[in-house]
Amino acid sequence: MSYRVIIGNNFINNNPLGVYLFKRKLFSINKEKDFPYLSCKIIDDSNNNFIEIEKNKIIFSHDSISIKKNIKDHILLLNKEGEILIESRVVDRKTLIVSGIFSSKNMTCIITQNYVLLDGKRIMHSKIDSDNGYVTITDEGIRPFLCKCS
Repeated sequence: MSYRVIIGNNFINNNPLGVYLFKRKLFSINKEKDFPYLSCKIIDDSNNNFIEIEKNKIIFSHDSISIKKNIKDHILLLNKEGEILIESRVVDRKTLIVSGIFSSKNMTCIITQNYVLLDGKRIMHSKIDSDNGYVTITDEGIRPFLCKCS
């Protein structure tokens, strides 16, 4: 059965394997028996592990992070200000909604349930066919991403 991922009111259809910010991987997606799941590893500026999630299960989170949900179909981590660092929620057996704040040294990408905010530009209402591959968030929107990824 085919699954889709929704990020910021953008629908990524046809079994996406992951989402990139330009050429930097944000998270991977796959499907197990019942529903799609998220996996990611986020490191801090000092190259230390900050958050690690495998198959929608929180493996590690920094002491400054508040874990609000950690069940198979819903994970929610907040920073000390109460902002969503990452949320992954299975809505039905074929839809995964992902929100969060993803930063690198020179840019921040904020994914809410309503839009993706990149460098002050809102990206929303897109429908992307991942064709069983990856997508990337760019200045020009969300696009299929051809990469030699694992």
